[in-house]
Amino acid sequence: MMMGVMLCSFYIFAKSIQYTPVLNYKCIAFAWCLFWAVLYAYSATEVSLLPLTLIRPLACFVSIGFAYFLVKEKFETVISAYLISFGISFVLNFVAAAIIAFVFMFFLGNEYYDSALIDHNQSIYLLLYTLTFLLHLFLSFLFFRIRRFKKGFPFVFKRYTIVVSLVFAGIVLIFVTWVNMITKLEDDYLESRSFLFVYLIGVLIAGIGIYILIRRLIKASQKKRVQQQTEEYYKSLLRESEEKHAQKDELIKFMSSKIHNFTDRIKAMERAAEEYGDNVLLKDIQSLNKDWQDGLSGYRSLKPLPSTKISTIDNLFLHYAKQFADDNINFSLIVNGSIKYMIDNIIDTGSLETLIVNHLNDAQIAINSSENSFRSIMAVIGLNENHYEFTVFDGGIPFEADTLSRLGTERVTTHAETGGSGIGFETTFEIIRKYNASLIINEKEPSTAYHSKSIFIRFDNMNQYIIETYRPLDIVPSDRYIVKSL
Repeated sequence: MMMGVMLCSFYIFAKSIQYTPVLNYKCIAFAWCLFWAVLYAYSATEVSLLPLTLIRPLACFVSIGFAYFLVKEKFETVISAYLISFGISFVLNFVAAAIIAFVFMFFLGNEYYDSALIDHNQSIYLLLYTLTFLLHLFLSFLFFRIRRFKKGFPFVFKRYTIVVSLVFAGIVLIFVTWVNMITKLEDDYLESRSFLFVYLIGVLIAGIGIYILIRRLIKASQKKRVQQQTEEYYKSLLRESEEKHAQKDELIKFMSSKIHNFTDRIKAMERAAEEYGDNVLLKDIQSLNKDWQDGLSGYRSLKPLPSTKISTIDNLFLHYAKQFADDNINFSLIVNGSIKYMIDNIIDTGSLETLIVNHLNDAQIAINSSENSFRSIMAVIGLNENHYEFTVFDGGIPFEADTLSRLGTERVTTHAETGGSGIGFETTFEIIRKYNASLIINEKEPSTAYHSKSIFIRFDNMNQYIIETYRPLDIVPSDRYIVKSL
């Protein structure tokens, strides 16, 4: 009977988690079941030192470790699945034995030996055990022919299944031990100690399940509290941002009106000077207008940047804003979410600063190497939907197709003649491998109206290199990266 319980428990376990073992593992599992069946049969004899009462619980719990060794699933999933499988196998064994006993009850003799597990005087008992074993296997097979269970037990992968499994297993052990102790007729010291041991194991297992439940409920409560605080924090940031945008909108309207009036007056003065033929005055007005436009251009280039609340990163962006202004490159920065959370939980400050330096430098070189009149760089840092990102947009020269395919394998650059070294992307790939992040390069057709190129470093635990391009046929296919057509 033990052979049937063990063998069917492993069959049900494999089906429950949709696991298909190779032939070697099937043979190992069969040998394991045979070992416990022999040990169970030996324990039924008078010379055994291991009480029969302990065999089934011991086989169940040791087999959990054995099953974990075979399937390499999460340990708590293996515990849940095998406890449920062992229980179902035990129930099916009882059902099979009841059916066989009912069918053959009229053919059995009345003589019975008290000390015998099987009445060897009648060969029909051996036939009964064999038929029970075969019926047990057949019932296990039929169990997964039920439509509801054809795809196994998806619930064993749920978070709290382990709690239910442990508590239920503990209660069953306590109940079975209690029933056996009440119905036991003979006073056997060793067997009494075995019952007590199994009882204590049941209490311990149920206690572990309750402990896990309490611990997870506390964690869930703490996580919910932190989430609420985070939501409140983001709402306050959003309100603050909306207020600042409203103030900026009012300032922009006011400045636009004044600039418009001043520009109209300058033009009127130029026309008057032309009508009166005063070339000296005309040159003075034109010089004043040029100084005004240059000053206005400088103001636009050095407009205040949003703060990341991290002084070293703010100073880094400010440094590049001034550097870009000197090269007549318009620079804008967008900050989303909490950058402090980003450097505390996602990426360390040094690595983030390295990414900023690398890709703002590359963007500046790309623009200075281009004849495009759209001289603009935009950086976006922070939370984007479910992931933190750092992104740089520019309108500089496009990547060469060969460069895109070789990035991450060696030090390559599109613009070596203008200062590019390839070190930037080399260190970028080191960082994304360290943090299991993804690199996404998006390139559109060159344009004088928008950013044609963008570099995304997305912290999504995917560790992918994705090329989104308008020219997918130019990129050599490779297992290292994914090419998507725009």
